[in-house]
Amino acid sequence: MLMEMMHTSVDSPFVVPVAGCAMILGMSVASYWSDVRKRQLQSQERLAAIARGVPVPPTEEELAIIHGKPAQTQMRRRANLRLTAYVLLASAGGVIVFFIALASILQVRNVLCGAAAGVIPLAMGLGFLWDVRKQTEEIDEVNESGLKVPE
Repeated sequence: MLMEMMHTSVDSPFVVPVAGCAMILGMSVASYWSDVRKRQLQSQERLAAIARGVPVPPTEEELAIIHGKPAQTQMRRRANLRLTAYVLLASAGGVIVFFIALASILQVRNVLCGAAAGVIPLAMGLGFLWDVRKQTEEIDEVNESGLKVPE
């Protein structure tokens, strides 16, 4: 009876989605626990250094400031958005062309439904480009008025 029940649960069509969700949840929990443990160890290390009278080791943020890591400006963020938009548009084009080519090779019209999967990154890429354009217009308006661009 137990073997029968195990056999039917493995044959269920819900095994893969449930396992995928469980895996994502497990990875999220493990990542969060790892970050908490890392901060706890850093805190203990700093407290031990203070107790011994040794200079406190700098944090990652302090090291970034010391080594002159550049702050992310509005122009840099806009460039990153534009790059993301180009990647999304290219991947959308690739998915659409792939499914059109696959449908023409296999001579199966239903394969063209897969090309619809390219609509999501296409819409996201167009949205990012629209956002970049709006940000550029806002920066140009600020520059024309003579005010400093916020960082």
